[in-house]
Amino acid sequence: MSNASLKEQLQAVASQLSDKLGKDHKQKRKVPQTDKTKKPKPKWLDYVQYGVELLRVYFPSAFKAPNEVKPLKKGIKQDLVKRLSTIESIVTEDKACMVKSLAYYVNTAAYHKSVVEGAERIDLDGNPDGVVTAEEAKYSVERHQAKMLAKQAAAQQSAQQPVV
Repeated sequence: MSNASLKEQLQAVASQLSDKLGKDHKQKRKVPQTDKTKKPKPKWLDYVQYGVELLRVYFPSAFKAPNEVKPLKKGIKQDLVKRLSTIESIVTEDKACMVKSLAYYVNTAAYHKSVVEGAERIDLDGNPDGVVTAEEAKYSVERHQAKMLAKQAAAQQSAQQPVV
């Protein structure tokens, strides 16, 4: 099975799921880039976004749309690896992609916003598994702020560089 056919299958499953969920979720429209100074999307970003979509298809109770994100249980990566090892219908490359994409998922702004003190953590099946402590919530806020500051600094630095 080629990666192209897997991607097509994933898109078909995702569209079926979105049809089942109804029209509650607004879909983003792709707008063509008119600004020629913007860089093309890096390949690693396509890779991890594909992995997150796979996670949403195979574990819909845990990996939700950005406006529905919930904190995941501690040790979810080990649970994910263990569960994926039992599913033979998923090719190894996609399993690896899902595991690698987990780090991207838990570092998104939506995820950090969901990690607040007292919030319920969930496992791969969407079942409650612990709560977020004050220390964990503080750490998440600090991580998110550091990421945003680094992003702003990079944007300022690139704006100051002369165009060649």
